[in-house]
Amino acid sequence: MLLEWWLNMESSFGELGDISLVQAKLPKKLKKRRQMVYEDGPAGYEEYINYMFPEEAQTTNLKILEAAYKWKKQKISDED
Repeated sequence: MLLEWWLNMESSFGELGDISLVQAKLPKKLKKRRQMVYEDGPAGYEEYINYMFPEEAQTTNLKILEAAYKWKKQKISDED
């Protein structure tokens, strides 16, 4: 909500406002589904919205790269 307010303030300044600063920090909305399970068993799917901030995306990519590096290093050591 704070980012939306900031975006509104920047856009109200007209040419003086820098909207690109705020737009780079806005989260992306990701629509996801998860299975609903009751005592009787599966009952369908529930849709929900998850927000992905740009900072979170960068750390996720780094974790994937680290895992790939460890896998490659292990594979090379297994061949020797």
